[in-house]
Amino acid sequence: MKPEKETIFQYSIQNSKFIGILLPFEQDLKEQLKKIKKEYPKATHYCYAYLTEKEEGMSDDKEPSKTAGLPILNRMKKYHLKNALLVIVRYFGGIKLGTGGLIRAYQTTAEEVIRKASLKPLQEGYLLEIKVDYSAFQQVEYLLKDAHFLEKRFDKEIYIKVKVAKQKKEQLSKIAHILSCKEILF
Repeated sequence: MKPEKETIFQYSIQNSKFIGILLPFEQDLKEQLKKIKKEYPKATHYCYAYLTEKEEGMSDDKEPSKTAGLPILNRMKKYHLKNALLVIVRYFGGIKLGTGGLIRAYQTTAEEVIRKASLKPLQEGYLLEIKVDYSAFQQVEYLLKDAHFLEKRFDKEIYIKVKVAKQKKEQLSKIAHILSCKEILF
């Protein structure tokens, strides 16, 4: 399962505020975190976990070891999330929660933001880089109307980087030159 769009859930305990933000994971983790830090500039911690089809990662962001990132990651695994990033922004309220309290607060926030989110099943597909003539571009664009574009570059020919469902690859190969193809889940 993967999140369709960004979902936010807020949880408060002992004057501390925990804001869970679940969103589709993009290739640039630093950029996604930078955006969240800009939205919540005065937060004390930005703890997170992410899962893709091939890797996972987490950060406690100066919380005691394994009290934030791991509980977030475990909740994501419980719901079989992939291609997802879950960031929990914490505003410290002046009362220490202790190790157990922190783990429960991060687990609860992660659990509730996932439950609240609109999730969809992963789809098998391809990450394609294609080259197409201007004369065939309208036809390619029509085939890609439901696709997730990562890049479009207009030069002598048009270069496109896109995520497509499996059935679209064959159709595209008839009217465009596929430069690279990688099997993915999205």
